[in-house]
Amino acid sequence: MIKIGYKPLVALALAVLMSLVAVSAVPAGNQGNTIYIDDSGSGLIPDGPTNCYIINESGKYLLNESLTHGIKIIANDVTLDGNGYNLTNSIAFGVQVYNCSDVTVKDMDIFGCNWAGIALGEASDCMVVKNCVTDCGKAWGTPGINLWGSVYNKIINNYVYNNTGCGIKANDIANVESERSMYNKIHANTVFENPLGDICVNESVNDVSGNHVTPEEE
Repeated sequence: MIKIGYKPLVALALAVLMSLVAVSAVPAGNQGNTIYIDDSGSGLIPDGPTNCYIINESGKYLLNESLTHGIKIIANDVTLDGNGYNLTNSIAFGVQVYNCSDVTVKDMDIFGCNWAGIALGEASDCMVVKNCVTDCGKAWGTPGINLWGSVYNKIINNYVYNNTGCGIKANDIANVESERSMYNKIHANTVFENPLGDICVNESVNDVSGNHVTPEEE
C-alpha cells in the first residue's frame, strides 16, 4: 500500500476548490470570453416597449438559439454573432447599433421585423456582414438595413430582399450634418425585390460597388 502525505492532499483539495470558485464566478450565459444569448435574454437588460434586449458592455455575444426579440447595442467593441440562427421582432427593429463604434453584426437571419432589420444610428467603424434580412419594415416601409448619421461603416456580403422599403438605405439630409451617412462602404451585397429601391445611398459620399441588385426592366 502506497501512503500519500497530507501536504499533497491538501494542495490537491485547494486546487479543486479554487477551480470550483472560478467556475461559479462566471455569470449566467457567459462562458470564457463569450456571452451566449438565448430567447430569455439571460444576463441582458430588457427594453419592454421595443421588445428587445440591450447590450451595454463590450465583448463577444453569440446566439445559441433563435430569438423573438430584437437586440440594441449601445457599447463599443462588440461582436454579435448570430451563429446562423433566426431573429424576428414583431414590435420594432431586429438589431440596432446606436451611438457606438467598432461593432460587428454577422451571420444572422433576420426577418419579419416591424421596423428595420438592422439599423445603425450615429454609429462609426462598424461592420454588418453575412446577414440575411427579409420581410422587414412592416410598419412604415422602413429599409431592410438602415443607416442614419453613421460614418465609416462597412455593409458587406449581405442578402437583403423583399422588405417593404428600400433594401439598404443611408440617410442623406442636406444641411443636417447629424443626419448624414457618409464614407460608408456598401459592397458585394445581394439586394432585390425591395419596392422603394434596392440600394438608396448617395454614391458621391459613400463607396457603393460590386452589389447584385434587381435588374432594371427594359
